[in-house]
Amino acid sequence: MTSNHRSEQFCSQCGMPHEYDRFTVGAPQALAQHAQLCSYCADPATAATGTYRDSADNAWVLDMLLNIYKTGSDGKRALARMVNLAKVAIPSKVQVLAALVESLPHRRTESDYDALVLYSGGKDSSYMLIKLAERGLRVCAWMLDQGYQSATAIANAQRLCDKLGVTLVIERPQRTSMDTLFRTGFEVGKSSANVELTRAVMTYGSACMPCFAAIAAASTRFCETHHIPLCFIGTQEGQNRLDLNGKPALAGQGLPRLDALVRKFVTPFRNHAQQTHPEAAGILANGACDTVLIPFYEFVKKPEFDDQIRMLEEAGWEMPKNTGACSTNCMMNELGRKVMRTRFGFDLYQVIASHERRMGNSAPPAVVTLEPALDDDAVYLGATLIGLSESEMSEFDIKKVKNHGEH
Repeated sequence: MTSNHRSEQFCSQCGMPHEYDRFTVGAPQALAQHAQLCSYCADPATAATGTYRDSADNAWVLDMLLNIYKTGSDGKRALARMVNLAKVAIPSKVQVLAALVESLPHRRTESDYDALVLYSGGKDSSYMLIKLAERGLRVCAWMLDQGYQSATAIANAQRLCDKLGVTLVIERPQRTSMDTLFRTGFEVGKSSANVELTRAVMTYGSACMPCFAAIAAASTRFCETHHIPLCFIGTQEGQNRLDLNGKPALAGQGLPRLDALVRKFVTPFRNHAQQTHPEAAGILANGACDTVLIPFYEFVKKPEFDDQIRMLEEAGWEMPKNTGACSTNCMMNELGRKVMRTRFGFDLYQVIASHERRMGNSAPPAVVTLEPALDDDAVYLGATLIGLSESEMSEFDIKKVKNHGEH
């Protein structure tokens, strides 16, 4: 259980770390101390912004969009355009659907695939891949192996893609450059002079920021080369609220362009890498694609954990044993959580869990552990694989363990 002293560092209603709240949205210290609430929970008007909503299965919306994409349906697109132009006296839910339809690209004869699936081999992206394959799209499962993908996750990806008849592409950036980017993420703390960079790493994670940035940038280059109109991402709903001011896909904003989002998301980290480690920054170069990004789990409700794992195992998927408590694909993830807790006092998954609670997707913090335990074996494995020095191990309080799992 979390001590009273430590629990005071989190919102008593949603569990958001007060340090994150103050740094990212400028919440004053006095507000955070008031009833131990974060700025969101202390201001009831915030709940009306549309950033959060009760989770629902909107698979029918995704199916409608894919049907329009596959059939053309110029009439429906024209109607959507008229709705967006008029808007007056039109119900908001109709406006939401119209915005989604109007932002949907046309099918292209020059496209090698209908959709790119950002694929890790983990449980959520594997479930997404199965469900997209069932919908009759020409799908390419694209994975970035940054040097720390679990061998089990890669085997899962190959086995599942073979079974589904889906093309699997694994891109492997230069390992030394990728390690440099990881270490760059590890160096950023709340006292860093670059506030924009600190906010980005605080939001996306000490290890996850470099990895996601590399994935995002490389995916735009792949989509540009292969003229791919759709890109699916399997982040959970709580992760989709981590852009500080963005709203979900079902909030009337339409489907965002992948390259525009990547520029916004990657720029702070890429600029820093170009200044400090230009030899590694090339990994973060953008492509110029007009692909739209579709957050799968904004539309399709994820099954309960046990049901999801059971279905995946029936398809030949296996649970990795070396990726820690929060990942089912990456051997660097748990080390990244440890680094974040050292640098900031919380980790990425605590922030994600807070967003999930705001949507009613998980239990309130009174009945959960606000600081879930780290997997010490996985932390040590990640530290060993990337070659942290003794002084770095001491800085992050990483203890040597006897067994650190499979590579």
